[in-house]
Amino acid sequence: MNALLQSVDEAWFEDTDRCWCGGRSTERSPHSREYRVCPRCGAHYAARRLRADCIEKFYSFEGYWQQRQQSKQHPVLFERQQLLEADGRVQYWIDAIHRHTGSSRGTVVEVGCAEGTLLLHLRQHGWQTVGIEPDARTAAAVKERTGLDIRAGVFPTVSAPACDLFVANDVLEHVPDPLTFLQSARAALRPGGLLFLQLPLLEKAQPDFGHMTDKVFDPQEHVFIYSRDALATLLETAEFEVVENEGAWRRAHEVVVARRIDRPHRAVRHLANLPEMFSRPWIDFIDELNAFAAPLGLRQFTNWSKLWEYPWLWHHGLSRLDWRGRRVLDLGSEQSPFPWWLATQGAKVTLVESSRNWVGQWETIRAALGPVDVDWQIVDSCRLPFPDASFDVVTSFSVIEHQDDKVLAAAEVGRVLRPGGVFGISFDVCEPELGMTFPAWNGRALTMAEFEATIWRQPAFGSTAAPDWNREDIGPFLRWHRQTATHHNYVTAAALLHKQPATG
Repeated sequence: MNALLQSVDEAWFEDTDRCWCGGRSTERSPHSREYRVCPRCGAHYAARRLRADCIEKFYSFEGYWQQRQQSKQHPVLFERQQLLEADGRVQYWIDAIHRHTGSSRGTVVEVGCAEGTLLLHLRQHGWQTVGIEPDARTAAAVKERTGLDIRAGVFPTVSAPACDLFVANDVLEHVPDPLTFLQSARAALRPGGLLFLQLPLLEKAQPDFGHMTDKVFDPQEHVFIYSRDALATLLETAEFEVVENEGAWRRAHEVVVARRIDRPHRAVRHLANLPEMFSRPWIDFIDELNAFAAPLGLRQFTNWSKLWEYPWLWHHGLSRLDWRGRRVLDLGSEQSPFPWWLATQGAKVTLVESSRNWVGQWETIRAALGPVDVDWQIVDSCRLPFPDASFDVVTSFSVIEHQDDKVLAAAEVGRVLRPGGVFGISFDVCEPELGMTFPAWNGRALTMAEFEATIWRQPAFGSTAAPDWNREDIGPFLRWHRQTATHHNYVTAAALLHKQPATG
């Protein structure tokens, strides 16, 4: 491996402390000191990776397809076709593809097509073929040798034509920004189009990749090593439906097939969903909140539903408020950084908790922050000890499930809000008929119907039409949420409600 490390320019690489999903980790992968294990999505990521603007240089005709392949004891570029056909790999790919496409044919795009063997075979089966290779010399050599349409450039900087099948074999693990890559692949695919991937995947039943482990955990080439669950999270975030996630040509050559899905357009997605949670605005907001919380000893959020809840309320309306002098009531505050962060924006904040356990810490934080307007009340029931119309904003982050009298709790929020005031609420949702469960020690979560009846239609808020629930997001989010803790067998929702203005 040392010879490989010396064969490239170290300036082509950069250090990183984060995964594609925004997760950060100091936990080293058990397979390589150069990789970290992401607590958020489960992927193993290289802590030093190839810069995006150096991909074309690295994957050059001479440096990568000749010298590097020889040093790793792989066939060089134009020796690959004979091997891939002889070992049954190409036939495995074609059989897997046609298992899902049936007799349908159309346009196939293969990114990282190398010498073009798969495209040649798909062309024989009636497909219109386009290949993309990052290096211009490699693309020209393959085009001249095969007659295939091979385009030079790094995808998605170079775009792909509209297609029915998008192939990336032994590619995705090399990609520094896999979410953008897959979102661009989805954009190229026609509705219902198929994505076909081969890449090394960590298997639950196998500790490593055997004799291939060092070649798989190659930090110069492989930015990410996924498990099947981690890859499913990535694909679902890019709005693909995974249709096959158990096959493999052989170990370290696992296959996953997914289909582009087109979700209904919704102005607001009230239920937690992966595309929002792992979007850059959501990640950036959680980063800012965590950075604020860390030196104060407040709670930081790494791998549970708060990654979606706090940014949702912020980006769906709270960010548009001028917080200077605004009266804020935060229910169930504990160690939440959010009300303290609002206080630094100029809000006058009142914290509410049911015990005095946190008061000592709150006093320390208030002193540390200097001139902030924060006070608190200890309240042992759902009744709030405040006059009517006392607050401009009430926030409640996953608190309603802990409140015994949810009807009274909602009515009290309506009472203490000023006319035109805002109620920002996130809450856990448990739908038993969908196989969800909620631990009794954690209170009682609402169903969607209960939320509508108890809170959404509370007279103070005047809501009539039911929320447009994005039920299609439940499955992907629930699959991810279950991985973060065994009892997370439920989903989360959020809403912003406005108190009706006073009438005549």
